[in-house]
Amino acid sequence: MLWLIAVLFAVFLLLGVPVGFILLSLSVAYVLLEPAVMDVVLAQRIVQGTQSFPLLAVPLFILTGELMNISGISRRVLDFASAATRRVWGGVAQTNILLSTLLAGMSGSANGDAAMQAKILVPEMTKRGYPLGFSSAITAMSSLIAPMIPPGIGLILFGFVTNTSIGALFAGAILPGLLLAAVMMAQTYLTTRRNKWDPPTRPQPDDPSLLRSFIGALPAILLPVFIIVGIRGGVFTPAEAAGVAVVYTLVCVLAYREASWKQIWIALRSTVSTTAAIILVLAASAAFSWVLTFERVPQTIAEGLLSFTNDPLLLLLLVAVFLLIAGALIEGTALILILGPIFLPVTNALGIDPVQYGVVFVLMAHLGGVTPPVGTIMFTTCTVTKTPLTEFMRAVWPMILAYLLFALCLIGIPVLSTGLAYL
Repeated sequence: MLWLIAVLFAVFLLLGVPVGFILLSLSVAYVLLEPAVMDVVLAQRIVQGTQSFPLLAVPLFILTGELMNISGISRRVLDFASAATRRVWGGVAQTNILLSTLLAGMSGSANGDAAMQAKILVPEMTKRGYPLGFSSAITAMSSLIAPMIPPGIGLILFGFVTNTSIGALFAGAILPGLLLAAVMMAQTYLTTRRNKWDPPTRPQPDDPSLLRSFIGALPAILLPVFIIVGIRGGVFTPAEAAGVAVVYTLVCVLAYREASWKQIWIALRSTVSTTAAIILVLAASAAFSWVLTFERVPQTIAEGLLSFTNDPLLLLLLVAVFLLIAGALIEGTALILILGPIFLPVTNALGIDPVQYGVVFVLMAHLGGVTPPVGTIMFTTCTVTKTPLTEFMRAVWPMILAYLLFALCLIGIPVLSTGLAYL
């Protein structure tokens, strides 16, 4: 039975069927072909997969990001990022990375971050003399910071399917997210200085001061801090924090008065469509995970890995390599929902901290977004910027290498992801 499911999964992927529909159809096919399973159980699993209070945080945080983008705060954050990076090599490229870091607390979505900055910053980078391939590559890679900064949707989903504290995951991912941004900025500095792209400039009289632009960006900067302090301090749960974040954002929308009713309506529609896509994958993965559990796949994988090695470092490295390969074929959200619980018994058996496992898992699960053949972030960026895939791949591979080296650091130095999680 499992070999048939595996073949059908591969065929559907090659045909370009959305992952949610693949998982759902395979689960239905399994129930129809397996006489020992009652069909009502499948329906129950699908419903149970979405019945959780913490999941309310997902649509509410998505709505927070949508409202932030139309409130005028995104523009103010861009002004601050530009003011902070104009005196270093690769100023606009550095702005691209810093903007992703600051807006991560608003969007938590790599695809949304990449699409927005591809429209805003890539044309400006082209005017400054950057090659189009490099501009698109740095936009796509910097968007991978978004899932690592609270309230990253990937962290919420991982916490839900593995029963790991979402607050601990948020706290544990802060330092890795900031360090990832620092690694990208350092690499960009070396690349732009070597190629003489976008040298440092002196501020013009009409440029806003760093302090003034910082004050304008402060609402966005304080949001992730507010969320973490509230959750870790026991003031509210992650779902309640998401509700508070929506109210906080609505206050910003009313205060700045830059959003029209049409923009608010579009933001609500975007929130509904994005949430529906996530919930579909979530429900389908719950059913498919039950099928895998019924066939003892997690136990078989655990036994196989434990027979291969009992070294926690090597095991986490093997999981990261597997995610690197699987991420090229399956979207990051689906990877988190399907594989996150499967590897958990093995990591627990070897004493790997669940927060470290979660941070490394989310980091590696989203890398497939910038690699072919699936590469949703890659295709989003290249479509917006009209960049040939060959140019994009030539420019992005050194950035992917730096990303992988950073992942090795997270695997080898657990305190980077656990240091703040248990304060």
